[in-house]
Amino acid sequence: MRVGDTIGVEGWTVVHQARQKHYDDRYYGQFLGTRKNDHTGTTEWIVGRMYPGQSMNDGFICGAWDYSKRFASPRSTDNADAALKAYVEMSHDTFVWDRIFEQCVGEAIDRHLAGPEIPGAPHLAAGWRESDAGHRNPGGGHTILLPFHEAKYALLGFLRRTELNAKAHLTRGVTVDRHGAVELVIQATGPIRFEYGYNTYWLDAAA
Repeated sequence: MRVGDTIGVEGWTVVHQARQKHYDDRYYGQFLGTRKNDHTGTTEWIVGRMYPGQSMNDGFICGAWDYSKRFASPRSTDNADAALKAYVEMSHDTFVWDRIFEQCVGEAIDRHLAGPEIPGAPHLAAGWRESDAGHRNPGGGHTILLPFHEAKYALLGFLRRTELNAKAHLTRGVTVDRHGAVELVIQATGPIRFEYGYNTYWLDAAA
């Protein structure tokens, strides 16, 4: 099984997986998957534990896994965030955790949400800055011009890494929330600019 494969009769797309040999000479692992619910339009997520086994390749038996937890609330971003948290927690039980595990999985989720590159799509730069006029030297960052979906991936990364900086919980009802911000990026087909908490984020043709 590889990232991007579809598994199970319910059609989960694998976004991340991890499996390795433990000191007891058995292999343990887990996977993170997602699918679109055609009835609700919501993106659902699954955190699954592979079967312990004797190799890297026997974590699934007839396309099935040991057990799983699903996240299917009406808000797709909440599902992804909750799945990431549960996936990191599971990584201690499957012995695959390391110091950059959460970062790598977050990046895998953002890569999946950004989608595949489309020939002919515009090249844009992603960026963010603190919106508060009281900052003498506001924080921020931006990329060079990138292929469109690479720029979307970079902007999703900015959103993830600056969530605490944005202090969105203090501005609820004033700007979009995290779910709304992520959806704006996913749905973008060209330049966008929006406020999330105390920060401004954008995709723009000017690097």
